[in-house]
Amino acid sequence: MCVDDQLLNTYLDQELKEPWKTQVEEHLSYCNACRLRLSSLKEIQSRLASATLSDDEIAPSKERVLTYFEKNRFGEQANKHLFWHKRVQVKLAPAILTSAAAFVVVFIASFVLFSSNPQQRQEILPGVADPIDSTHIRQVSDSPRPSLDSFSLEQIVNHLDKLGYAVKLELKAITPLE
Repeated sequence: MCVDDQLLNTYLDQELKEPWKTQVEEHLSYCNACRLRLSSLKEIQSRLASATLSDDEIAPSKERVLTYFEKNRFGEQANKHLFWHKRVQVKLAPAILTSAAAFVVVFIASFVLFSSNPQQRQEILPGVADPIDSTHIRQVSDSPRPSLDSFSLEQIVNHLDKLGYAVKLELKAITPLE
């Protein structure tokens, strides 16, 4: 695969670090297409270097540009315009239309969500029973759940077996009862 122009430019500017520099040099040793591209990039670089203008060639244009900026941008007229007196042009039609559309969407959404029709509310909020009566209320027991100590080892193993767990018990030590 050949080296891209960006990498070749970096190599040409001698900004490419190792190990990539060595790899590019190795690739250039056997790839004619990349060597040709590198030589054309060198030619472009030398043309750009020779195309720079001297200070004498820039001086007439420089004076004209500086005079323009002093008159129009940095003169007394520029200081007379305060922030509050500046004219700001904003087309208000898109902003007003956007605000109106947002208001309509919020109004319709609030009307749909908070309407007084219970059937409509039930469609939007499924799982909410309306009206709430004794058939929809379940009493929660205040008694604590039994702890694991209240069950025997056989009951625990049988329960885990019913749930589908494979239980393997190992005996580590036997302590005689006194």
